[in-house]
Amino acid sequence: MEVVVFEINSNDEIFELVDKRFEDIFIHKFNPHQTIEWWRADLKTAGLDLKNVSVRNMEFDIITDFEGLRDIIALKTNQLRIYQFEKPVFDTLVIENLPQEFIEKILLQNGLKHSFYVDFEIITIESFDNEFVESIRNNPVFSKRIEERKIKAV
Repeated sequence: MEVVVFEINSNDEIFELVDKRFEDIFIHKFNPHQTIEWWRADLKTAGLDLKNVSVRNMEFDIITDFEGLRDIIALKTNQLRIYQFEKPVFDTLVIENLPQEFIEKILLQNGLKHSFYVDFEIITIESFDNEFVESIRNNPVFSKRIEERKIKAV
């Protein structure tokens, strides 16, 4: 697996980095609210429909497409775990239940192409596609930041 790490200037740059060939987006443990506080929301799940309840620390997985990803990126969250698949994600795929030593292999078997881990201003991109990673390394905007990051790390 190829890995590249660098700084992004805003979450808007995330959408520039995703591979436009694969629209099956899985966001793991998404938290729409960055602070620990109560907020009002409607909560609807299978068999449950609560109106105007107070919630906090809500975290969930999302399956979406590019339009949904744009909406999520627009929230300006500080941490995102975005997985890009070549096919829809199965209901039974629960990352935290996978054996640690087999996570990469199992995700690959399920069609994973790329992972994007956003932690504040740092993005880590992991991919099974060397050409995709090279396209990021050769991008005039991001290549300079990748090099700067390497220099800082030394």
